[in-house]
Amino acid sequence: MENLLREYMDRAFSDRGLDKSSTPGPVVTISREFGCPSKLIARHLTFELNRLDSIYKPGKWRCISKEIVEAIARNLELNPADVKHLLSSGGKGLIEDVLASFSPAYVSNHRIRKTISQVITSIAEQGYVIIVGRGGVGVLQDHPATIHVRLQAPREWRIGQICKSGDLSRQDASKLTDEMDAKRTSLIEMMTGGKIHPCLFDVTFNCQTLRMEEIVQSTIRLMETRKMF
Repeated sequence: MENLLREYMDRAFSDRGLDKSSTPGPVVTISREFGCPSKLIARHLTFELNRLDSIYKPGKWRCISKEIVEAIARNLELNPADVKHLLSSGGKGLIEDVLASFSPAYVSNHRIRKTISQVITSIAEQGYVIIVGRGGVGVLQDHPATIHVRLQAPREWRIGQICKSGDLSRQDASKLTDEMDAKRTSLIEMMTGGKIHPCLFDVTFNCQTLRMEEIVQSTIRLMETRKMF
């Protein structure tokens, strides 16, 4: 994965870039409300797509999330934990802290947005990748050969899931749900430059009423219809 990530960065931050005559490969972005099982669904989707490789057009599908944080951190010369905080705080927090400190680690809001966009776009142009969160839908909203998936569920159901997985009280889970939903919305809006609109997503799934297998197979059928593999 380290070599793969360095290849992404070589393409993103060099003058060579991609062959402009080539067609960007297929991409799936997965955005979610807090409490929806995005990572489990992404991993299962990756497995199923790779299983189909012997039948359809060959291509090694990968699920990317934390690698984006690592790549952004290297380019901005920041600690990955700080970048993770930046992304999870909706593009605020860290920027304000750095600006207030007047430290040598100063990173402009513009540079942060540009770096996030470059990293995600470079990964997307390699193709055969599933990007989980990180504002991917905002960066790639007009990217060709891309399907944008949104995972949602009623708030009360999500709070119940968080109570189970995080061993939290209902009060704490409720507070955390609202905070994380707001931060994730803020990050996407930072990357799109406007308010989130339902039409930003190609398909939305209700994680309360649909099983993981149903979500994965529905996504694959949509990709097949669009000839993405």
